[in-house]
Amino acid sequence: MRIVAAAVLTLVLALPAPAAPAPQRASLKLVSTSPLVIGGKHFGAREAVLLTYQTPDLSRRVVGVRAKRDGSFRATFDFRLDRCAVFTVRAAGLRGTRAVLQVEPACEKRKGPPKRAPVLPPEPPRR
Repeated sequence: MRIVAAAVLTLVLALPAPAAPAPQRASLKLVSTSPLVIGGKHFGAREAVLLTYQTPDLSRRVVGVRAKRDGSFRATFDFRLDRCAVFTVRAAGLRGTRAVLQVEPACEKRKGPPKRAPVLPPEPPRR
């Protein structure tokens, strides 16, 4: 009986333990541009987070928020953006959580041939 119990115990200890789920990566999402609202997920519970808005010409604005228990937050910047604005928002939590959101909308007019070639009238018959 002791041998069987020892064998079972050895097998149980030899089997790999179930792996803990991998921690989710922090992320940012554009919620609105009028005013600019950024949503965040997978930050630490009640973690203080600084968000930095930056344009291509390097102008910046900073907003601080505190994540909820589930690690999510909504940060509102007190300005409105054009829907074609290009910008970056970086979030840095005080516990080391980081995320970046780059927005580069495709609002510029396309260069090159038109989508459909123009229809030309048929040539008159030659005589």
